[in-house]
Amino acid sequence: MKVFFSNYRLFFNFIFISLTIFNLGRLILAFKYNMNFDYMFFIYAIRMDIIVIFTFLLIPILLHTLNFIKSARFLLAISLIIFIFLEITNYLFFEEFHTRLNYLFIEYLEYPIEIFKMIWESYKIVIVGTILFIYLFIKLYFKYTNKYITYSKIIYKLLFLPIIIIILALGIRSSLDSSTPNQSFYSYSNSVIKNDITNNTIFSLLYAIYLKSHDKMPFFGKLDKQIDDKSLLHHQSTQYSKKDKVVLVILESFGNSFVGSLNGTPTTPMFDKMAKDGLFLSNMYSSSNRSNRGIEAVLSSLFPVYGNTFLKLPKSQTHFWTIAKTMKKNGYKTVFLYGGDSKFDNMKGFILNNGFDEVVDQFNFDKNIKRYTWGVSDEELYKKGEEILNSSSKPIFLVIYTLSSHKPFDYPDNKIEYYKKYPIKSFANSIKYADYSLGNFYNKLINKNFFTNGVFAAVADHNAHITGNHIIPVNEFRIPALFIAKDLKAKEITNVTHQIDIAPTLLDISGIDCDIPAMGVDLTKISKSRALITHRSSFAYLKDDVFVLYQKNKKPTVYDKNYKVVDTNNTLVQEGLYYIYKTYDIYNKKLHKDNNEEY
Repeated sequence: MKVFFSNYRLFFNFIFISLTIFNLGRLILAFKYNMNFDYMFFIYAIRMDIIVIFTFLLIPILLHTLNFIKSARFLLAISLIIFIFLEITNYLFFEEFHTRLNYLFIEYLEYPIEIFKMIWESYKIVIVGTILFIYLFIKLYFKYTNKYITYSKIIYKLLFLPIIIIILALGIRSSLDSSTPNQSFYSYSNSVIKNDITNNTIFSLLYAIYLKSHDKMPFFGKLDKQIDDKSLLHHQSTQYSKKDKVVLVILESFGNSFVGSLNGTPTTPMFDKMAKDGLFLSNMYSSSNRSNRGIEAVLSSLFPVYGNTFLKLPKSQTHFWTIAKTMKKNGYKTVFLYGGDSKFDNMKGFILNNGFDEVVDQFNFDKNIKRYTWGVSDEELYKKGEEILNSSSKPIFLVIYTLSSHKPFDYPDNKIEYYKKYPIKSFANSIKYADYSLGNFYNKLINKNFFTNGVFAAVADHNAHITGNHIIPVNEFRIPALFIAKDLKAKEITNVTHQIDIAPTLLDISGIDCDIPAMGVDLTKISKSRALITHRSSFAYLKDDVFVLYQKNKKPTVYDKNYKVVDTNNTLVQEGLYYIYKTYDIYNKKLHKDNNEEY
């Protein structure tokens, strides 16, 4: 062990100096913004630093193993120069934008001459001081680390290499689950600035570059009119009494294939019964076949953009409207409850920074509760939901996102009478279990007089599976949704609707007058909508009994529900194109906000 530490002192020294640089920059920002410290701040901060430091160690470790020690030291010195330079740059950037280096910094780099002139005029002393400091630092670094330039037999280093690589890989990934590093890895608070200070500058910048590469809109057809720069902000009045408790359940994979009331398999008897108690949307469509697309549409009432999801795109990570923002503004505690790891798909980061007070996930459940592949079962999830509802002393908006109806279908045994036409471990039976859990939760709400002053809503994130030979098999994206409240008349809407209609409709039924930038419509007032689906790098725009298929660099085609080409309807084609481009424009120009948000 003594030989090991002797050989690798250069790297331990690098780790110590790097942590000092990162945390010195972090602490300066924390004191500047009067941030309250807690132990979680340091745990999350060190986690982000380790991800970055171990990434920068990979190549130097390999060079060191082959006895190219001076080359390894040179790369480590360059890394430290980058760290120091970017931490100083980050401080100045934070002063201006109140966030770490991100996509804005990358956009400014597209104008190097203009930006350099501006920076030079504003920060001459800082620039000269930084250069001088880095020069002295590197001079001392090389002088101090000369004693670390010791050579040993390569064969001994090769024996250590597999263990070192495993340690580095674990540090870089920072997780043993399905999540790779994203914004959720440092988001532990609903304070945007606190989360940003906890983050690491290098990670923030590299992640922004990664996200920026997914932030492009291809050509889907020529739009005959210009897209206006106006936001979607509009006033929505309510006709219902204000509710103290609002529950929205997002059901994993609960699509038409296995929902009885949508002519699927008879595996949702509880939901089918519930659908008769309220406003039932039997012809709703999801944005995609991905959960993250469903979440963004339901919470943000915005059609999907090409490529990546709003949960991951850089410009939607803060100051992006969600229904939770409006609920919070109206005095509600806002909680997102998920039985799995909320870091997955950057759910936690997006949610905490866009209106929710709290994210509760599998790490907040009793450690003795059984975890399945994705997390705790739906039954345990709803129990936690009951606890949250009962413990809240103020009006509450609770979003519950289920997971039991997800591959590999490892839900609790002996809870349901299995649907024998499918294997026990299948979508059909996992959805039957999800339906059973949902029904039990609903009945408990009734027994506890929840509906005296509460509203309940449920919607699927997407269908269980997408089959068919078509580019976009539109019928496979059909999902159910329902709203139940004491003062809401029970009826079924069979017209085309979309997940983006959930937020404005729920706000009305909850009794909230508000200004919202929603693309969706309030289905209590307008029982007819439209839908936009993205799948396989294409779009489908649905209205009434036809849809338009948009493919990259191809002429849009109009089909009926049987996938037969119908006469070109240019008005419909243009309408769909407008929404495709307009949604991206809203995102790109950061227009998805209310009047009280400034950037």
